[in-house]
Amino acid sequence: MLRRPDRLLVGGALLILVQLGFRAWALWGSWFYFDDLAFMSRAMNQPFDVGYLTESYGGHLMPAGFAVAWVLTKSAAFEWAPWAAVLLALQLVASIGMFRLLLSMFGRRPFVLVLLTGYLAWIFTLPAGLWWAAGINQLPLQIALVFGLHAHLQYLRTARVRHLVAALVWVLAGLLFYEKTLLVIGVYAIVTLAYFTAGTTPERLRALWTDYRPAVIGFGVLGAAYLGFYVAFGLDFSPTDSSGGGWGQLAWNFVMVTFASALIGGPVTWQSLGVGSLADPSTLVQLAGWVALAGAVYYAFATRTLSRRAWFPLVFTMVANVVLLASARAIVVGPDIAREYRYQTESGALFAICLGLAVLPLVGAREVNDVREEVARPYERPALVIPVTLAVVAVALLSSVRYVDTWQHGNPSEEFFSNVRAELDSSDGPVPLVDAGLPQALLWSYRYPENLYSHILRPFSDQTAFPDVAVDDLYVIDDTGKLAPVGVTPVRSMKPTNGCGYRLIGNSVTIPLDGPVIGGGWWIEMDYQSTGELPARLVAGDAVHDVDLPAGKHTVFFSAEGTFRLVDVQHDGHDSEGRDPGLCVTSLVLGLPVPTR
Repeated sequence: MLRRPDRLLVGGALLILVQLGFRAWALWGSWFYFDDLAFMSRAMNQPFDVGYLTESYGGHLMPAGFAVAWVLTKSAAFEWAPWAAVLLALQLVASIGMFRLLLSMFGRRPFVLVLLTGYLAWIFTLPAGLWWAAGINQLPLQIALVFGLHAHLQYLRTARVRHLVAALVWVLAGLLFYEKTLLVIGVYAIVTLAYFTAGTTPERLRALWTDYRPAVIGFGVLGAAYLGFYVAFGLDFSPTDSSGGGWGQLAWNFVMVTFASALIGGPVTWQSLGVGSLADPSTLVQLAGWVALAGAVYYAFATRTLSRRAWFPLVFTMVANVVLLASARAIVVGPDIAREYRYQTESGALFAICLGLAVLPLVGAREVNDVREEVARPYERPALVIPVTLAVVAVALLSSVRYVDTWQHGNPSEEFFSNVRAELDSSDGPVPLVDAGLPQALLWSYRYPENLYSHILRPFSDQTAFPDVAVDDLYVIDDTGKLAPVGVTPVRSMKPTNGCGYRLIGNSVTIPLDGPVIGGGWWIEMDYQSTGELPARLVAGDAVHDVDLPAGKHTVFFSAEGTFRLVDVQHDGHDSEGRDPGLCVTSLVLGLPVPTR
């Protein structure tokens, strides 16, 4: 006889599938952006070794993430579908783990579906879920949180070491993707102290050591070992730095503007930054978020006996996030960075967990969060909870669609690389390119050399060439991905002279510039005319180029670097038939290569 399907499980599965469908739609219209390109460039040009895996990337230590990027780059460079599938799979695992955790914590109660709905609908996980470079950090953090906490609770209830080992493994796995997973250990510790010990704080600490010593030692050793590893390989900012006078504004943006508005489905409106967006809720939305947050905390306090401790895990992670932002990000870009949801992706999961702890008894806890029987509870009727939940979901859907629209239509990367591919495919042979950097809208130049054509276009190596000297034909890629003949924006020019210019007499001619040159990255555009073909050596500082100069009027481009103010053109004094070549340099400018029409 077939058993009737469990309505709670079916409901949870349907909610997860709905979120998965929405996320699939959002990812379908997404593409690689910014750090994704840098990840691919690293994987294309570095050997798969310890140095590659342990390189600090903007303060992130993510060997497992780099390993996944390496595999995907080798098998599917510039093919978005497999990369998007990884994000979709990670979100699915996190959502299943969240449902499983809520059932383990609170039993099969209908309110579990409300908590799950909030986690799935709120905006918190969306920005990182669409951007591969962010998602490969933060989705594993959520997985480590929900699966690890589930295993840790099983250990607290049963004292079986295998559950403790499972929790440690989940945390370790998360740390291999994202250093902020370390905060999960703090969440586990708070839950243990608050719900699986009793008495005063000293008594709770003694009980923690007495009853759960293997966990204290295990998580302590793991945390200390990882901190040492992170300081050695990942730390590239000073934890003592701060945002100066921006601490208050940073915390306000993080909690009151961004976090609180999301709880009611916000922020609804966004401040577009090209591809990404900052939360920009109206005053009305912010006010509603504050009222909802304060109302939830007060209602739980008024109607339950042990609600205040429920919020400690969330407060702990939010304080840690503000400190991290102040020391590692806000000092560069200011307090508005706190309006990016990808810096608190885990907040949605933690609020759902903490709200459950505030109003429901935790299964197996030593101290039970009971209902205050003497207090009326008019706001827990399904007739009110269900419409409120649906309203929050509707507003969250509006916020999410607006964010996705900006993300999908503001990213120039796909069109750029599509044009590059089409241009190279239509060329007869390898295209000679200046080894310049991608447009700043695609990848900032501080990611040098990962932003160079020679690095990011490695899959097209048989269609490209990167000479340091070329006659007449040399190209760069414009901001749209189209090939354009190169030109040099003059920073230095040859000093004017009478006649044809600077005539090659004897074995060389020296061309003085109108000012000194320092550094590298320079290119020279030299126009000349010659009655015969000749091999020549072009000297510009430390750069020396041997090139065959054809007869007639031509333009030669060559790189320059070092400290100099003279350019030399040298040869043996005769052409291949022993005649004077009659070469004259008619124009010479030094500067940076740019696309021309």
